[in-house]
Parts: sequence; C-alpha cells; structure tokens
Amino acid sequence: MKLTFIVPALNLTGGLRVISIYANLLSKRGHTVTVISPCEKKPSFKERLKYLLRWKNYEFNSGYDDTFFKNSNYEVIVLKKEGPIKATSVPDADVVVATFWNTAEWLADFPESKGRKVYFIQHYEVHPWLPVERVKATFNLPYKKIVVAQWIADILKAEYGQDSIVISNAVDHKLFYAPSREGNKQTTFCMMYSQRAYKGSQWAFECYKKLQGLHPEVKLLVFGMNAPDDVINLPEGAEYIHKPEQDDIREIYSRCDAYLFTSSVEGFGLPILEAMACRTPVIGTQCGAAPDLLVGGGGVLIEREDSEGLLAAMEWICFSKGAAWMLMSDTAYKESQNHSWESKGGDVEAVLLGLKED
Repeated sequence: MKLTFIVPALNLTGGLRVISIYANLLSKRGHTVTVISPCEKKPSFKERLKYLLRWKNYEFNSGYDDTFFKNSNYEVIVLKKEGPIKATSVPDADVVVATFWNTAEWLADFPESKGRKVYFIQHYEVHPWLPVERVKATFNLPYKKIVVAQWIADILKAEYGQDSIVISNAVDHKLFYAPSREGNKQTTFCMMYSQRAYKGSQWAFECYKKLQGLHPEVKLLVFGMNAPDDVINLPEGAEYIHKPEQDDIREIYSRCDAYLFTSSVEGFGLPILEAMACRTPVIGTQCGAAPDLLVGGGGVLIEREDSEGLLAAMEWICFSKGAAWMLMSDTAYKESQNHSWESKGGDVEAVLLGLKED
C-alpha cells in the first residue's frame, strides 16, 4: 500500500512525533510511506526589520525542526515553497492523510489518484488564535476520521454528526522505562514548561510555591523548549533543563515522585504515558487522556484550575512514602504497558487497508 502523510511543517511538537512513529511502523510493515512538508518558514520583512533593529532583543524562530524525521526508513520530502501543498507536489497513492486542520483544507481539491482521504485528528483545534470557522469546517469534510481520544470522537459526533475511529496514543517502552523503585527521601516533582496559557505552567508554579511554604525540602524539575531566560516565574530552587534529549527526559521522569500534568485543554497528553512508563505517578487534570489513564490508580485526577486540589494532591505525594507510593508507581507502570505503539500501528494499518478495499 502507498501512503502519504501531509504535515503543516516539521517541528518538535508531540503531534509530529506521533506522525513520525506511525510512518516508521507502517514502513516496517512493508508499506511505501512518504511524508511531505512545506519548507521552513522565512521571516517576513517586518520580522527581518525587527531583528536588524534589535527591537526588544527580537529573535525570529520558525519552529522548524526535522529531528523526528532524521534517519527515517521512509521518504521525507520538504518542498521548496511555504504555504499550501498542491496535488502536483504529491505522489499518487492509495491513501493520503491530513494531519492538521490546514492540511485537511489542502487535501480538499486533491484528485482520487492521490489516494483515499483520511483526517488524523490529535486535538480539537478550535482555539482563538486560529481561524475558528475554517477549523470547524474541516471536521465536516468527507474524509475517514481517526482521533486519538474518545472526547474528540464525542465532540465530532455531537456537534458535527461525524463518525470517527478512536486509536489512542501509546508510549515507546524501549525509550521510556524504569526499574521498580521507592519514592525519594526529598519529594521531587517534574513538569514540562510551556508559555501557552492552557498548558497551566504558571498555575503549577504558583501551587508549587505554596507547597514550598509548607514543605521547604521539596524539589521541582522543569524541562521545555524555551531558553532558560524565557521561562517566566520559575520557582526559586527549581532546576530547568533546556531541550533535553529523549534519554534525558526518561531520566527526569525516573528521578521524580510525581509528574504534574496541568493543562486545561489537551488532545491526548503524551507525557502522561511517558511518566507512567518510568513508574512515575501523575497528578493530572480532567482533560486529554488523563481521565482514562489515571482511573485505575496510577495517579491523582483533579479538576481543571483547582488550586486546592492540586496542592492537596502534591501534599499527598509528600506524605505517601513506602508501600502507598510504590503501589501507585506500580499501577502507573502496569497501565502504561497496555499502550504500545506496535499495537496501535496495527490498528491504524487495519483502518487504512480497509479504505483501500472499499
């Protein structure tokens, strides 16, 4: 089977990482896989001028990064132009997959020779910084739809009358793992930093600072893509790790007693499973995959933006040494073992093969 994935740009987001994993798995299963991306975004005249004038120390960052697609066993084509990908730049195939709302728009005029159209939806991208009505319109396009979480499927059915297939994300157990361990004598939390408000980083920082007032010995590890000088309100004594490698992220998870997942909106939340695979319980909000993954006891589920709930959960971690913490740690690990990429790759393959046979 010939498969084409159309991506908006190569970058280091979790969504692109998932695409790279599926492309690799499907290629290993004997399919001819191609990933096509526009070229790196170039700075506009205004952006170049701001840089030349050193306006507020402005630095242009396109976000382009091909790390997840290096040394791949499938073809990666980066076009010479920015913007929408045209059908003339896409090989004929059995299936063509849109991976973001704008790529779903691009596919609308593709002829049948480019393949049966699939919309792989990893988030309900109705955000104020995007053209909301255009985003919503893509959910009504006549494509086969695969979503990563039940809550997205529920919205598509209730608000758009659209059916979809749920294939949840997974974790690479060769990359994220840890031996059975006891909790730390110095209670340590970890989290991923983001400047996007809906990720809840500032909320997590505020609650951690309150916890420090009650338990000065606690520790916080923070990792993220932002340069250290761009991290806002990092708590005193917290350790910040800038752009860690995947092996380093595993080590961060494995050093901690709990991972803080504080988003108010999330498609899935890959770090939840990564932390759990490293035997680290998760304190998570009621969004993304957290309700499904934590229901078995591998962490503590709290309401969105519930400061009292977050603080109480963190205090519980401080006091739950010995058998109580180890039970939660083992439960988290066992839950993670139910989610392998190999299995999910087979599920995706079955859906795509079914399209070819229709």
